[in-house]
Formats: sequence, structure tokens, C-alpha cells
Amino acid sequence: MKKEMINFFQKLSRAFITPIALLSFASLLLGVASLFLWHEKLREMLPFLNSFIFQYIANLLNTVGAVIMDNLPFLFAVSLAFTLAKSEKEYAALGAICGYLALNMGMHALLMSRPEVRSMFPANALATILGIETVNTGVVGGIITGILSGILHNKVYQVKFPVALAFFGGVRFVPLANVMFFVVFGQCFPYVWILMSNVINHAALGVSHAGIFAPFIYGFGERLLLPTGLHQIWNTVIRDTMVSGVATFPDGHTIEGARAIFAEYLKTNILPTNMSLPDIVKFLRGGQIPITMFTLPMMALAMYQTAKPEQRVKIKPLLLTGAFTSIIAGVTEPLEFTFLFVSPVWYLIYSLLNGLSWMLCYMFHSQLGGTEANIIGLVLYGFLRPESKFWINIVIGLGMSIVGYGLFKFWIIHFNLKTPGRGSDYEQTIDILGIQQQTDQIAGDPLKLKASAIIKGLGGDSNIEQVDCCYSRLRVTIKDISLIDEKIIQATGSLGFVPVDQNNVQIVYGTTVDTIRNAVRKLLAQG
Repeated sequence: MKKEMINFFQKLSRAFITPIALLSFASLLLGVASLFLWHEKLREMLPFLNSFIFQYIANLLNTVGAVIMDNLPFLFAVSLAFTLAKSEKEYAALGAICGYLALNMGMHALLMSRPEVRSMFPANALATILGIETVNTGVVGGIITGILSGILHNKVYQVKFPVALAFFGGVRFVPLANVMFFVVFGQCFPYVWILMSNVINHAALGVSHAGIFAPFIYGFGERLLLPTGLHQIWNTVIRDTMVSGVATFPDGHTIEGARAIFAEYLKTNILPTNMSLPDIVKFLRGGQIPITMFTLPMMALAMYQTAKPEQRVKIKPLLLTGAFTSIIAGVTEPLEFTFLFVSPVWYLIYSLLNGLSWMLCYMFHSQLGGTEANIIGLVLYGFLRPESKFWINIVIGLGMSIVGYGLFKFWIIHFNLKTPGRGSDYEQTIDILGIQQQTDQIAGDPLKLKASAIIKGLGGDSNIEQVDCCYSRLRVTIKDISLIDEKIIQATGSLGFVPVDQNNVQIVYGTTVDTIRNAVRKLLAQG
């Protein structure tokens, strides 16, 4: 049961990627548009930005970004249902649309017929959503709708009815089932929401009382959860709910969640009356820029300098690719996975450094927000916005890069870590797979490289029937045990190989086994 729950939450975390990608896109549009609309100094320097065509385009970009940011609950509902569906995903998405509308209509009917229910909520807890006066459950309501819609879809999309009702069976029943379920669910959800909102409010109070440590807890937790794949849930719960704040704007309307509040600021150039800009952005990506653009590249340099001289040519593509990917795209996994597998303790320290980065940026009142922890984010939300005080993030980044470099270099040498170029499985795997580092993209992805070597060591994808894991062991069901090459398995960094019987083997990898299992499964699915 516990294992099934872990698998469900990992799948749910992956499902959050689609709406989060939409959020990033919307934030970029709003960021560009706001420069054209509100950046007076830039418009003075570049007068053509005041022309009708540029202002028209800026307003269009602003509108497109606002469409996404103003309908986050709806988008979460549809995206999660679509991703969680096992098959016939388009019907799951349609079911979620019907379900979200039905939930709000169900709550509306209850509010209209039961004044005492309406009196349970303060005025700002009620809202008009998609033309329906209802309880404002925010992103949490959308998430719950998406999850329940996905589960309901998987239960009913193959249902069969008697001949007279056969037309309404199968996938056609999905939207009908959603409407019926969520109208009924809407009759009890306001009572549940009172309890849930109290819990979220207490969490929000806990975050606010944490003061300067709140960003530290967020940054530390996000990095620590990344190998498990659960960090997307962590991000959404904090950034997109009232946990990261509820802003009241001068016209009286309220918005919850750091991402949505910052987007509203970009859209209107108006700050809320109850939150400063540093408070708004303290959970946004500005706090990660000192890590992605400064600390991680310097840690890559530490790995290069501590590598054996004869191995440096072999590991150079990996480290350069990882450093540039971190700086340009804000994607950190290629470098993080080079030391996660060889020293989980160092990864814990690295996660603490991440938390420290977020905390320091908040302590020194950085106002750099956005959803991109890379060069684009630094330019768009920093260099082009003097009010952001982006120089704070750069100074912190320079300081942390020196600390990160020195500490990691000491750790590698003192504990003789098998990082790339020091007898790690990376260079052995390169040789085993016969990869040309200059031309093969897999050389820059240590996780995919490890998964490829494991599959080869197990006799190829045609020899593998099922891949699973426990807390420390990869459990594999195979067709022919004689095809397994234990030398290749050993070269992937395994701590032990255990043949259980003729069709089952176990490979010990320690605490990182779950990440390895997911990578192997993904590669097998790609064929």
C-alpha cells in the first residue's frame, strides 16, 4: 500500500509539469509585455516602443499571459486529469472541464438555497468563476478536481451498458459521470473546504512566522525532493496557494499564491497594499539564480580540477554541457546527478546551500522575481528592471560560488568521492557503450547514460520484462539470466548484484534507486 502511494504521488508530481510549463510561458509573456507598457526609462531610451504597433503587441502579450494566470484552477484541473488518465486522455480532459463547471454549479446551488452556508464564508472567499457565483477554492480546488477526474475516468471509461443505453457507455460516459459526481460533490465540498482552508491558513501562518527562514525551508525542501520527483507538488503547494501569501490590491480584489500575485503586478504595474515586492518574490526563481548561474558551474570546475589528468578530456563534455545548461536554461539535473549517486550526504549539503541562497536573497531584500532561474530570467526580470535590485543576487551568487567551489573540492578530496574523472561509473559507462562524446547527446546526461548501461548489462530491452525497486534495490524481472553481464552492472555504480532465481535479479544502488528505476523505465518506454 505504501509503495502504491509513493508511485501515485510520483505520477502526480509529473502531472504538474504541464500546468507549470504554462505558468512559465505566461510569466515570460507578462514580463516582456510589462517592459513595453510600464518601463518608462526603457521607453525613453527606445522611443519606438511608444508606437501604436508595439503598444498593441504588448497589450496582446499581456492579454495572453493574463488568460493563463487568471484561470489557473481550471488549467490545473484539465492538465492533471489528462496526465493521470491511463488511456483516452482527451475524454479525461473533457470530463475535467465538465467536472470543474459542475463543481462550481453544485456549490452555487448550495449557496443560493442555504443562506447559512453562504454566511460561513467571508465576502472575499466567494467569487464569480467562469460566470458562476461560487466558493473560491483557488488552485487547490482545481487540483482536487483534476485528481478526482483522472481517477473517475480510469474507473468508467470502459464501462458497458445494456443495449438500450449502449450509446452512453465507454468514453461517452466520462463527462456524464463527472457532471453527476461533481454536482453531488459540490453539495458537501464547501463544508470540507472550510476545514481545508483552515489547515492551509495555519500553514500560511507557519510560513509567515518563519520569517527569513521561510525561503530557506522552501529552497532546501525543493532540492531535497528533486530526486524523488515530488518537488513539483512542493512547488505548487507553496507557490500557487495562500501558503505563499494572499495579496489585497487597491481596488479590493485579492489574489493568492506568489506566482499569480507577481503576474498581477507585471500585468498592472500595481503592488498590493499588504505585501512588499521582496515578500512577493521570496519563493520565486530569483533566489535560485545564485546557484544555477554561479555555484553549480563552479562545482563543475571543482570536479574537473580534481579529476585524474588523463580523464579530464573524457569528462569535459559532461561538465561543460552541465554548466552551460544550468546557466542558459536553469536546468540543473545533469550536474546534480553527477554527485547525487556518489555522495547523497553531499547532495544534502548542496540542498542546504540552495536553501541558504533563497534565504540570503530575501534577507537582503532582493526584488528579482520570475519563473526562470537562468540568464533569461536575470536579464528579463533583473537587468531590465532596476527596481529588482538584481545586483544583490549576483553578489550573493559570487560569494556562494566561492564557498561552493572550495567546500565541494575539499569534500571530493577528503572523502575521495568517485566523481567523474576519479574512477566514477561515468567514464566506464562511456567506454562500455562505445559513445562518441563529441557527437552523442547522451554523454551530457549522466542519468540517461547510467540507465542505458543498466539496460545493456541486463541483456538489452528485449530481455527485460519488468523494472521495480524497493528502498535500496532495483528489482528486475528478466527472460534469460544468462544474457546478463555482471561486469557492466558493476560499472554502473552498483553496490551488489543478487540473482534471486532464473527470472528475477536485484541490483543494489542505495538511496538513489528510485531515481534510477524511473530513468530505466523511461528509456525502455522510448524503445
